[in-house]
Amino acid sequence: MPRRRFATYTSMLTAAMVAFILGFPFLLVAFARATHCAPDTCGAVGLVFGLYGRMLSVLIYGTAMLTVISARCRRAGLSSWWVVASLFWLLAARDVLMTGLNSWAVGFSLGILSFQWPITLIFFFAFVTFLSLWKGSDENGSEPPRRSWKMAHVSAALSAIIGVVMCIPLFVTLAWIGGLRLISPQSITMFPQHYLYVRIGTHFMTLTTALWLLLLVFAGALRHILVSQRRESLEVPPTRFSRPVS
Repeated sequence: MPRRRFATYTSMLTAAMVAFILGFPFLLVAFARATHCAPDTCGAVGLVFGLYGRMLSVLIYGTAMLTVISARCRRAGLSSWWVVASLFWLLAARDVLMTGLNSWAVGFSLGILSFQWPITLIFFFAFVTFLSLWKGSDENGSEPPRRSWKMAHVSAALSAIIGVVMCIPLFVTLAWIGGLRLISPQSITMFPQHYLYVRIGTHFMTLTTALWLLLLVFAGALRHILVSQRRESLEVPPTRFSRPVS
């Protein structure tokens, strides 16, 4: 997929998803009124619509975005590993995507009582922005600086691994639904944030802190790659003047 078409598709999909999330409370009210539910059953109607309606929208958005990212990476000569990293960035941000401006009962039903900054979602959009601006091999773009590209790879890989760890409650829940009940989902819900940390002296580095640090490295590396490519495209070979003959 060409770079400009990729930028157009991702912008349209993201704008539609943001508009859907912002307008979701109004959709809940309209759906409750359309069903003519009784006062004691409107809460259940809102829960069902808020849960499955938002889940379907997030699934459609995630599938569409991963599809265009895969097409762009294939066209630009990038590894398909970036699609896998993007998948886990989205999965790790499921609490924001599912409960943001949603019915309050949905958060309780999913075990998501609160959510922090969607850091992995920022990783995702930073990479999408990079793909929209960076000229790959299909556009005769220059090779990215090796050091910056390596830093981007390492920070993205580590953030994706942390995303996998943050998705452990989701995997356990899906296994529970599938009949593989090795451990209770309730006992593992708060495991990533409250039990996985590194103590450095009197300070503690949690997964959230590590993600912020990796995000700074990742965004800085991608920015340096874009700036370097832009500088190379603006460089004009010096004009050689012939020496006058006396």
